Amino acid sequence: MQPYYQIDFSAASCQFEASVNDIPVFTLSVAGQASTMVPINPGIFQSGKQKLSIKLLPLPGELSVSPNAEFKYNIKVFDVNHSFTFKEQLPGYEFPPVDASKYYPVLTHESIFMADVPYTIQAFQNATDLRTMPDLKEQVRAAYQQVADLIDQAAYDRFKAALANREQIMSTTMYLNKQESDARLQELITDFQSGFKVEALPLDAVVHLYANGKIAALKKPNGESALTLIDKKTGEELTIELSVYLPQGKTTMEVI
Repeated sequence: MQPYYQIDFSAASCQFEASVNDIPVFTLSVAGQASTMVPINPGIFQSGKQKLSIKLLPLPGELSVSPNAEFKYNIKVFDVNHSFTFKEQLPGYEFPPVDASKYYPVLTHESIFMADVPYTIQAFQNATDLRTMPDLKEQVRAAYQQVADLIDQAAYDRFKAALANREQIMSTTMYLNKQESDARLQELITDFQSGFKVEALPLDAVVHLYANGKIAALKKPNGESALTLIDKKTGEELTIELSVYLPQGKTTMEVI
């Protein structure tokens, strides 16, 4: 069996972030309403207890979670090895109505669920703790800029090498074969070649820490990745989600 865990959610009038074991698996800003299922296996590194965290945040430009905000979810389990067969539904949660008379910069919910997966991943667990790094923002920005430069230079083999750790984790947790894994990066490269150009990293981008301080991400104030490309002809935007870490014994950050 290849268990495939998905969060089945419905959201309205909020920005939210879903994390598994302090690894962000999905971030979305919903001005109206939205409902879908999103895989959470990329945050599951071994069988056993898993912690799911949901943060409800104000919509971009607002200071408090909207009184119209709604969010509810459950977890559905499928077996990828048998034609994506539905196996079971795990308990979920629904946020109570938001009190309009109170100020909420964030609302949170955490729950524990059990997962049984046929893999164990050791990726960042022994990495350097970034919480005490004095030049953290500069190092994170430098790592993002390095990836941006590879795209600008059309150095696609080096781009693939830079993202190899990330893609290996994704391939393992999502049960991708080599062809499917290769297609993920090739799709991005095709977009780069079709006219998408890297935007300058925003000066107001903020570093977010995850995985008990072992992983960092550079994000815009609205929660989106700081690494963005624009197709000047169509105005279409392409956002590349990145996380970086500092392996033990290394002096420069790497993508994970």
